[in-house]
Amino acid sequence: MVTSGGFIQACEQEQLHLSGAIQSYGALLIANKKTIQITHLSSNISDFISGFDEHSVGHLVPEILEGLIQNFNGTTQFYENELQGINSRLDVILNAVDEQHMAIELVPSLPHVRLQSAIKVLPPSIDSDAVLNSVRQQLVDYIAELTGFERVMYYEFLPSGDGEVIAESCQREGMGSYLGLRFPASDIPQIARDLYLKTPWRAIYDASAPTASVMGHFTPDLTHSHLRSVSPVHIQYMRNMGVMSSVSWSIIGRNELSALLSIHDAEAKAIPLPVMQHLWEVIAQFNLMLREFAARKRMNLHARMQEQLNKLQVRINSAESFSDVWPQLSAWLMKEFKLQGVLLVHANEQFTAGTLQLEPHAFKQVQTMLLNSKEMLWQTDNLLGALPAIELSEVAGVAALNALPQSQQGFQLYLLRSCETYQISWGGRSDKPHEQQGELAISPRRSFEKWIETRLSFSMPWSEDTRLKLMKLRLLLQLLK
Repeated sequence: MVTSGGFIQACEQEQLHLSGAIQSYGALLIANKKTIQITHLSSNISDFISGFDEHSVGHLVPEILEGLIQNFNGTTQFYENELQGINSRLDVILNAVDEQHMAIELVPSLPHVRLQSAIKVLPPSIDSDAVLNSVRQQLVDYIAELTGFERVMYYEFLPSGDGEVIAESCQREGMGSYLGLRFPASDIPQIARDLYLKTPWRAIYDASAPTASVMGHFTPDLTHSHLRSVSPVHIQYMRNMGVMSSVSWSIIGRNELSALLSIHDAEAKAIPLPVMQHLWEVIAQFNLMLREFAARKRMNLHARMQEQLNKLQVRINSAESFSDVWPQLSAWLMKEFKLQGVLLVHANEQFTAGTLQLEPHAFKQVQTMLLNSKEMLWQTDNLLGALPAIELSEVAGVAALNALPQSQQGFQLYLLRSCETYQISWGGRSDKPHEQQGELAISPRRSFEKWIETRLSFSMPWSEDTRLKLMKLRLLLQLLK
């Protein structure tokens, strides 16, 4: 039996982009961009185009593809119904392998409905959280209608790394709902999240189908490959969920993966390439609106905070001593951050407010950690879990701002929250150890049924705005004398 920590470590070490195999739904050629010679091909190439087999490494690519290669600009390119294969017309996908090589992927060309312009699918902008929720649901409903997949989920990543389904569309009765359920960070390791940032989407056509090996003289980088094979752990994960096929599109925040739009089906399914492209464009439009809305919210928060801090600054500048300012400042802090207690260490003095305070032994542990840390900001909603040396404390949540250099001239601010019993709904028991299944030494949990975790030693989580607010507050507190 492998612990959750061991499971995560093993997943992070898996070189997904160097799998040396592709999904057998399509075929792959890799060519040198200058010589147009084939350096790699998939073992199933003869199932898709004639005249090529495992002995074709070193040959020139088919003449019909030379023009595409010469026009390749280094980014992923799609060509619908481009050439005749053995059993059907084929779409062609071009993507980069490295500076000298490019991949040519061949997939069956499928019929599709007439598609409207991507910019007409959703409203032109998002101006409130209520509108955001409505547009998000509209998006998942549209994807469900267009693809026919059984389940569509908007899966948002939380600051903790866990994910939560915040919008869903289910097409079949009795399949259950994941709406409102959380999933642990280990379900999508960081190495997989990094790949989502580099590809327009990730499609898995048939989790039960065998892979096709990529033959050549070195293992190619398949980071950008549309057909890249699937991790055995993820295949088992899909089977445990009762899913055979899936597609995921990325929602990207400020240089990080903020959410996934994922579709699942219990049967092996493929979406026509133009439909995949269309949905990519629709999601990109949504992503742009989402970033613009988030930017406006940050600007509004900056403006509101600055207005409040300007008032406090006037009060500080006019006061004879900091003791005269503290009642007004602490009352504002308690309300703004929803606190039960606050502590400010300044000029070898401690100023407190509220009904909750760090016990002397707990304060010593937290302060020592801050002084030894290079981080200016630190926060936790589970103090006893974050600092096990603190055996007992009424404080559960701490957000600390440290501006106390070795000279001791500066300040430390501690925002304090008490324990609050609350529940989190998980998709499966997140703390259950991972067991061996079949040939896998490790594999994901078997059950995804709703499991309720009752948290007893946690405070309510700090909002994503906490860090921004504290950084602005730091500028005000630097005025203290």
